[in-house]
Amino acid sequence: MTSKMTTAFEIATWYDTWNQRGLDNLVNKKVPLNYATRYNLAFGQLSTVTSGGYSIEMTGQFANAVKEQILAQAPGVVVYAGLGDTGIAEAVHDNNHNSNRSTQNIVAWLQANGYSGISIDAESDGMRYVAEFVTQLGPSFKSAGLGIAVSAPWPGSGPAILYGSNAVQAFNDNVDAIELQDYSSASTPDDAPIWTSAGVKASILMGGVCTENSNVQTSLTDTQSWTQYALQNGLKGMFS
Repeated sequence: MTSKMTTAFEIATWYDTWNQRGLDNLVNKKVPLNYATRYNLAFGQLSTVTSGGYSIEMTGQFANAVKEQILAQAPGVVVYAGLGDTGIAEAVHDNNHNSNRSTQNIVAWLQANGYSGISIDAESDGMRYVAEFVTQLGPSFKSAGLGIAVSAPWPGSGPAILYGSNAVQAFNDNVDAIELQDYSSASTPDDAPIWTSAGVKASILMGGVCTENSNVQTSLTDTQSWTQYALQNGLKGMFS
């Protein structure tokens, strides 16, 4: 599979895979899919496989049907498998002791199931393994034309506090997009300089707007302003 990511300014968001209504809305063409250039399908995990090592398991019962609807209705978009914390530490350990076999499992699974990459949304115990994980994945993903996104919670903390001292180099070398989640009252103009001053390339950063937490949901005015900031400062795109 080759990467479909050809859009200069990327717009990415999540789509759930466990609610019947979400699938029904796609089937009934109620979702304006043409605005985003990438959809992360929530939520998968890394699970053991019979041949040894770990691979992706999409746990939402409607994951495949959602993916097929999105690709059929918006054939130019990119679909990533979303991963949470589960299995990251174990996959890293397995890769270190078995010649990177979990990486090969993951690449093969993505290719076989029609995904163009992964978005890693670790928010707990898996966070400290993310930098090593993307370093293990990076060369094989690039060879296969697959993408890696890291969906960063609490982006105001910066890369080292969230992911460790090796994160900046690991991300610059191996990650295509860092999605700055905004579940707080902070903003892209606040968050992005923290990451660039730490050494992360602006070209892999995506500004973030909040559409989930109703207490601090980003206004349309701020969304427009932060998008203009992202464009003017060379960010990769915007993320919801």
